[in-house]
This record gives sequence, C-alpha cells and structure tokens, in this order.
Amino acid sequence: MLGLVIDTALGYMGMGVAKDADLLSSVVMEKPSTVTSLAVKTIDTLLKAAGQRKEDLDLIIVSAGPGTFTSLRTGVSLAKGMGMALDIPIVPVSTLDAMVQTVKHADGIIVTAVDGKNDNIYLAEYTVNDGRFEKTIPEKVLKLGVNAFQRHYHVHLVGWGVERYEGVLGKIYTKGISWYKLDTNLMNASLALIAHKRLYGVKPVPASTFVPLYLREPDAKVKNRKEVVL
Repeated sequence: MLGLVIDTALGYMGMGVAKDADLLSSVVMEKPSTVTSLAVKTIDTLLKAAGQRKEDLDLIIVSAGPGTFTSLRTGVSLAKGMGMALDIPIVPVSTLDAMVQTVKHADGIIVTAVDGKNDNIYLAEYTVNDGRFEKTIPEKVLKLGVNAFQRHYHVHLVGWGVERYEGVLGKIYTKGISWYKLDTNLMNASLALIAHKRLYGVKPVPASTFVPLYLREPDAKVKNRKEVVL
C-alpha cells in the first residue's frame, strides 16, 4: 500500500511517501514560513523522488492530534481535500502514539506529553516490554491545578513544549522522570509504521467523515451572530 504521510499537529510540517511501513521519501520543516503554500509543492517533490504519482496513492496517513488547533487543522484540511479528490481513505494516527514510537531502548513506563496551552497538557501512558508497546492510559487532557494526579513510579517522558512544566510533572511522577526531546525526524516513520501494522487499533476512514482528535474546546470562540432585520 502506498501512503502519503502528513504531520502538522505540533506546528512543524512533516511529510513523506511510504510503501507499507517503509519511507520512500521524507522531509521535515521545523518552521516553514507558510505551511499551506509549501504543502502542495512539497508533496509533488516527494512523490517524484519516490518515483510515484498522486494517482498511485492508496491512502493518506495523518497525525490526527492532539496538537495545536491551527496547525492540526492545516494538516487535516490538506488530508481531507486530497483524500476526497483522489477518492482514497485516511488513516488517522494519534500524535501521542506516533511520539512514543520514536523512543528507542527504553523499557518500563513511557509518557508522551504535548503542551496544550493555557496550563493544559495532553498526555498518554504506555508500558514497554522488549520493544512491545501497550497503551495503558489513553489520551487525556490534564488541567494543571484542577485534575492533577500522582503516579508512584519512574517514567520515560518524550515531550513537545512541556519543559516549562517539569516541576509540575515531577510532582505527578514521584519516582523521577527521564526526559527525551521529541525527534521530529522520526515521526514520519512512526506514523507509517502504525498505519501499516494497525497498531493501537487504527483503521482507515472515509476522507469526508474524518475529524481530528480534539481533547478540549478551542480557545477562540465564535460570537453569536445576530440577525439584522431591515
């Protein structure tokens, strides 16, 4: 199966072309000036480098959140538009699931965490034994000072933007934390692997009905519209 990988959930832009679980071409732009304007050109370049065409694609693999609202919607909109235009399904992969697959040589409890802004943290927990990952706590939003909890064990934590919460997280995981910075260059491969092996129960969905994984309401609210009668 030939898949296009799209990852914009955390603010950078990652894209790739994958044959089953193997990346044929891949790129990560940490701070693209304008993600939208670069996306289509980047896809064409990656397909050409892989010796493929848009018409050869069987599915689109997308990092489905949680993440930053604006960035997440950029990737989701691109995936839905291409999926509907090409009449191919989308395989949505949790951003936190993809993050855990980037951690190598760490057994025990691994936590993936993303800054959800306004004192929110998105996180999930996994148990790893001999390279086998099991999700033990699914994606949740932690509102600091409101629904804090404690885990009396040591964890390996791979995070994105959560360094400023080190003190708070240290009080939650009382036996200590081994910190890992997310290697964004590994995310495309992680997404392709999860989609191909159907890890964590992922499955293709129609592009027209796909919605991202939002763990909380956006900060921006649409004002109530008032009808003007002349």
